[in-house]
Amino acid sequence: MNRNVEKLANSKVSVVCDIDKEAWKTAQDKAFKKLATKVKVSGFREGKVPVEIAKKHISTAQVFDEAINSLLQGTYEEVIREEKLVPAARPSVDVTKISETELQLKFVIVTAPEVKLGKYKGLGIAKEVASVSEEEVKQSIDKLVENNASLVVSEEPAKMGDTVVIDFLGTVDGVPFDGGKAENYSLELGSKTFIPGFEEQLVAVKAGDEVDVKVTFPEHYGVKELENKAANFHCKVHEVKSKVLPELDEELIEELKIEGVKTVEELKEHQRSQILLQKESEAKRAMANKVVDEIVKGSTLEIADEIIDDEVAAMIENVKQQAQQYGLTYEGYLSRVGKTEESLKEEYKPVAKRNLEASFVIQEIAKQEKITVEDKDLDEEFESIAKLYNLEVAKVKEILGQNLGRMKTEIMQRKIEEFLVKENTK
Repeated sequence: MNRNVEKLANSKVSVVCDIDKEAWKTAQDKAFKKLATKVKVSGFREGKVPVEIAKKHISTAQVFDEAINSLLQGTYEEVIREEKLVPAARPSVDVTKISETELQLKFVIVTAPEVKLGKYKGLGIAKEVASVSEEEVKQSIDKLVENNASLVVSEEPAKMGDTVVIDFLGTVDGVPFDGGKAENYSLELGSKTFIPGFEEQLVAVKAGDEVDVKVTFPEHYGVKELENKAANFHCKVHEVKSKVLPELDEELIEELKIEGVKTVEELKEHQRSQILLQKESEAKRAMANKVVDEIVKGSTLEIADEIIDDEVAAMIENVKQQAQQYGLTYEGYLSRVGKTEESLKEEYKPVAKRNLEASFVIQEIAKQEKITVEDKDLDEEFESIAKLYNLEVAKVKEILGQNLGRMKTEIMQRKIEEFLVKENTK
């Protein structure tokens, strides 16, 4: 296969391929045979139509289309492999010549941009110092205590924060609907797990009460049949349970089973160190982002629109998945935030461009500094995770063995961040 390769602006490469005549003829023959099996002619079984009759029902254009489609993937992969190209977005393909004896294809392949790094060491950015206040330690311990609270049956009227155990039956216009019925359901008042307005109407109920809760399903609830519909939930209250917080003493600390923590003071110091570790990690990430921003400003790279468009599409897809997790349709989310898909894309474009610039700059720095992920880095990561979750290293490897790619990416990101922070802070 003859090829003509030409570098274009904006990190694009044009590759014009003259397909071998024999390969093109073979592809057409196979295409015709495939199409012939689908021809339907009265008096013949499908796939058994004689060739001469089948020819009358199959156009040259159909044969060409089928033959080209059969050649595209293999031709593209050969081009990528032999020209040593690294695509960064979907290519465009045009048929520039076609007849029964010749086929010429033109691929325009978008590659990663060439990055000319500016200064990426010695930027002298001030380092943030993380600290932990006594109030933060108190809040952390209060949360630990609350997480270990027990629920005790109460004879008092239900209040926010209590849990009610209920049977409920929901109806719209007097007719029950799917998913609107449950028995012995435990609902924490104030958890906002039910339709807006539902939980508030159960405040002050007692065991044995039967109440009707009237709500209106939100406009973008996610179930078309229920959106904007007024509903009635008949609720029967079995129990009201209140949280009873445990005492912060050595008995609770023993139940927490935190390694090396036996006293209240040791718990405070443990929580302080955990908060500090988290803050230091966040400060390091923020610091790395500042450094990368400065490096990007001093570097030169031009990213093709196709790469940015693909990144925006990925961001949109992420929004769709998140909306679904919260019980919203994508259209419902757009309506709620007052945007159209086009306006969302325009909003995301500069974010996508910045993210891509940072990514390509970081990759180039890693290349220049020969920063890689070695087997020993993976082993250290496995050991760290095993220690954190009190598991055998072999078990961690078994669990995470299918996610090595993600692990390597995370380790690489961390190593680059550490390098950038070390080389650019004062």
